[in-house]
Order: sequence, then C-alpha cells, then structure tokens
Amino acid sequence: MKKTFYTTVSIAAFVIGSSALAQVNNSSDIDQVGNDNVAEVDQTGSGNSSIIDQNSLGAGAFVDQSGSDNSSTITQVDASTNNTINLPEDPEATVIQDGNNNSSEVNQNAAAGSFNLVGNVTQTADDNISNIDQDANGPGFTGTLRTNVTQSHGADSSVIQSASNPGARGLFATVNQEDSTSSVNQTATGESAIGLTANVNQSGVSDSTINQTASGDDSGDLFASVGQANGASSTVTQTASGEASVTQDAIVTQDGASISDITQTFNNDGSNTFAATVNQEGNGNDSNIIQRDEGFGVIGNSDGGHEANVNQQGTGNSSKLEQVNKSAFADVDQTGDGNTVDGFQSAAGNDLVVLQSGNNNTSNSIQTGLNNLANVEQRGLNSSSTIDQIGSARNDQAFVTQLGDSDQASSTITQTGAGGARSENFAMVIQGGLLNVSEITQDGFNSDATVSQTGNNNGSEVNQTGTVDGLGNSANVNQFGDFNNSLINQTGSENSASVTQGGFDDMSTVNQTGNGNSATVTQSGAAPAI
Repeated sequence: MKKTFYTTVSIAAFVIGSSALAQVNNSSDIDQVGNDNVAEVDQTGSGNSSIIDQNSLGAGAFVDQSGSDNSSTITQVDASTNNTINLPEDPEATVIQDGNNNSSEVNQNAAAGSFNLVGNVTQTADDNISNIDQDANGPGFTGTLRTNVTQSHGADSSVIQSASNPGARGLFATVNQEDSTSSVNQTATGESAIGLTANVNQSGVSDSTINQTASGDDSGDLFASVGQANGASSTVTQTASGEASVTQDAIVTQDGASISDITQTFNNDGSNTFAATVNQEGNGNDSNIIQRDEGFGVIGNSDGGHEANVNQQGTGNSSKLEQVNKSAFADVDQTGDGNTVDGFQSAAGNDLVVLQSGNNNTSNSIQTGLNNLANVEQRGLNSSSTIDQIGSARNDQAFVTQLGDSDQASSTITQTGAGGARSENFAMVIQGGLLNVSEITQDGFNSDATVSQTGNNNGSEVNQTGTVDGLGNSANVNQFGDFNNSLINQTGSENSASVTQGGFDDMSTVNQTGNGNSATVTQSGAAPAI
C-alpha cells in the first residue's frame, strides 16, 4: 500500500487561504509491503519532505522533523523474523531533524538470516547531511550493524557498513560531531569475521575517515576511536584478511589543526595484535603510523604484534613510523616545536624510543636487525640524530642524549653486527654545546663506545670491529674543550682506548689492530692568546 500525507495541516488550514499554505507544505510518502510495518512521521515547519519505503516482514522507521526544508529518505528491505533491539522484528530506523536544510538518507538492506540493522540519526541546527547505508548480505549472517549519528551546524557524515556471512557480526559505528566531516566505512565478510567498532567524536571543522575491513578465516576485532577538535584531520585504515587474524587497535586524540594517519594491515598466516595511539595538541603536527606484519612469507618468521605510540604537544612536529614484521615497539614524545622523527622497523623485536622536548630537532632511525634498541632524547635546538641498526645487528643498543644547551649537534650511530645469535654492541652519545659532531660505527661483536661532548665545535669518530664473540672492544671519548678532534679505529678483540680533550684545537688518532691493546690520551691545549 502507498500513502501520501501532507502533515501538520488541519482541514481548516487548507480553507483559510494561501498564506497558511505557504508556511507548511510538508510532504510525506510512505510505501509499506509485508507484515508488522511501522511508520511514524511528524513534521513541523514548511518545506519538509519525508519518504519511507519498507518491504519486509518487520520494519520500523520514525521520522520527526522540525524546522523548514528538511529532507528524510528511509528505505528498508528485510525478510527475516529474528530478534531485534526495540521492535518485534528487524530492522529499525529513527531520524530526528531540528533546524533547517538538513538532509538524512538511511538505506538498510538485510536478506533472510540476518537481524538488527538499527540506524538512528539526530541532526540539530542547519545544513547537516547524514547518509547511512547498512547491508547484511544474505543468509547465515548473525550480526547487528548499528549506527548512531548525532551532529549539528553543517556537519556531514556518511556511514557504510556491509558485513556478510557465515559469522560476520558486530560493526557498530557512532559519529558525534559539530561542524565537521566524518566518513566511516566498515566491511566484515566471511568465516568468523567479528567486531569492527568505530567511534568518532569531533568538532570545529575537523575531518575523520575510518576504513576497517576484516575478511575471512578467524578475522579480527578491529577498533578505532577518534576524538578531535579545532581543524584536526585523522585517517585510520585497518585491514585483517585471513588465517588467524586477531585484533587491530587505533586511538587518535587531536586538539588543533594537526594531521594523523594510521594504517594497519596484518594479512595472513598467524597474524597478530596491533596497537596504535596518537595524541596531538597544537597546530601543524603530523603523525603517520604504518604497521604491516604481512604474514609468515615476508621474512620467514612467525607473526608477532606491533605497538606504536605518538604524543605531540607543540607546533609543527612530524612523526613517521613504519613497522613491518614483527613485534616492534615505537614510542615518540614530541613536546617542542618543529621536531621530526622518521623511524623504520622490520625483522623482529626492535624497539624505538624518541623524546624531543627542544625545537627543530631531527631523529632518523632504521632497524632491520633483530631485538635492537634505539633511544634518543633531544632537548636542545637544531640538532640531529641518526641510528641505523641494520644487517646482522642482534641485540645492539644505541643511546643518544642531546642536552638542553646543545645547538646544531650531530650524532650518527651505525651498528651492523656480525650474524649469529647476537652481536650485543653498545653505543652512547651525550652532546651539549654548539656544533659538536659524533660518528660511531660498530661491526662485529660486543663493542662498547661512549662519547661525551660538552664543549663547542668538537668532532669524534669511533670505528669498531669486534672479531671474537664475547670479547669486544671499548672506546671512551670525553671532549669538554673547543675545536678538538678525535679518531679511534679498533679491529680485533679486547682493545681499549680512552681520549680526553679539555683544551683547544687538539687532535688525537688511535689505531688498534689485534687483541688486548690499550691506549689513553689526555689533551689540554690552551686557547690562543687574544
């Protein structure tokens, strides 16, 4: 049956004249086929339009519009008689619009064997747009699929949820925003595909896009929550795809005109659990997290989880992290301005920790060995740190601290290891002062290098090759004068070198080849008279 209503108008109003008709003129079109259909439309104002088309054994749909020129379109198709949330049969859709020029379109489609598919859209103020498209995809689906969108002041939201059978279920999406844009796209598909939850809460011309997929085998839970304000932008993409896929996680909190982009993948074999957290306060901050772990075939290791955390409080900070396979950990804390972090982690068990509390500092790191640690703290200005733990590096550690009075300091640490179960090289650099440069290269086993530069314009280079597992070389450089230079080359095992430069324009070179050599250099040349 098809019914067309002009609502909120009494017969007397049509008689009064054209002036009364000009203030109303609302239209409602309801077309229902099947059993237990329910449709309620209440419109106040003028120029409101409501279209409800239901073709099912059980439906719902309630539209309440107040104001003028609001538009609501609901289409529901369902042939099931299963349990639902509030009605004797599914699905259900509720639209309430309070204001002017709001537009809502809800399309829900579920074939036999599925249930729930709820809806719910509430829009206040003017010029809001909401699109909800939910699809259950046929027999065997036992999910819910619910959306709850509440928005105001010109907000734009589009939620598309699909699911499928045999075991796909869940897929909740909640969008609560003001004067912002949000698009949530969730797909489940097959086997035990479960979960998929997305919450977006934003205001102040912010933009959020969340895509979550899942697909096949044991699938994953997948969770994403974004809370942002004041011109922030966030994109979260999560994919699971097959085998024993488990959980993915993403949480983004932004206050200010900053950008966050999180991409997490998995893909086949053992899969695993990821966790990513981004917290941004201030303007012009940029965070990019990519976590992949694409299964056994990538490097021949079983799968493991990744974790990445980024905290940016300041202006113009940038963090880019990429974790491949497997069990990588990264933690970036940027509380100054104009700092940059670029970290790449592959292989397995690598950890990266970066703290930048100064301004305009740069930290670059590549970790492709196994179980290595890179730790960087930058408190000064315009300084740079580069740490490469590559090749056969195993259980190597690198620490860089650039103090609060450091300016234009440069530290480079390269650890390549020697294969085998472990190389266990250790490097530590501490820099203060102006224009100090340190370079450490460690190859082989068990080398230990410590460099301290607290003067100005000092240069230190340490090259170590340990040839015997468990019997490494040791180098210590302490420069607290100005314009000093130190070079240490060590090849062999159990060599030891110590250089102290507290004067002006001193030069030291130590070359050690073989085993058990020891050298100590102390220089304290005076600065030229003025």
